[in-house]
Amino acid sequence: MAVEVINTYPNPWNFYNGNKELISPNGLNKIEYSDLGEIAMGAPLGGYCKWTNQNGEKIKLSGWFGGPAIWNTKGTKIAIPTWTRKFLKGTVQQISILDIEKREIIRFKKIFNVLDLRTFDQNEICGYDSPIYRTKTVRFDLTKERIIERKKI
Repeated sequence: MAVEVINTYPNPWNFYNGNKELISPNGLNKIEYSDLGEIAMGAPLGGYCKWTNQNGEKIKLSGWFGGPAIWNTKGTKIAIPTWTRKFLKGTVQQISILDIEKREIIRFKKIFNVLDLRTFDQNEICGYDSPIYRTKTVRFDLTKERIIERKKI
């Protein structure tokens, strides 16, 4: 299963701003990465994100993000893997949600190793954690997970 997951494109090691998945399904919003680089040798990519809204306004998001990000089916929210440094755990990921309608970014408490997000429908995000080694399926329900940070943009 891990080989099948890592051979998909885009994935946490291989994505770029030209990916059509970074444009919302309604075509009104876009996420762009900058300064992407490996977080360590051979490790997944991390960098900064900007949200371009329907008016063409570019808003830099606060944080260090991985990818690829995934839009919900309505194009109103995007889930972005967020790199975080944790004492005794090292560099881990959490899920951040950019809510376009509320103009806020929400970061959830749950910790992952490397997220490879595949679907975002209603309030459920599905994908994989650790797609190369000891792969686990992720089913993340936004209504049931604990929020640790909420910021207006």
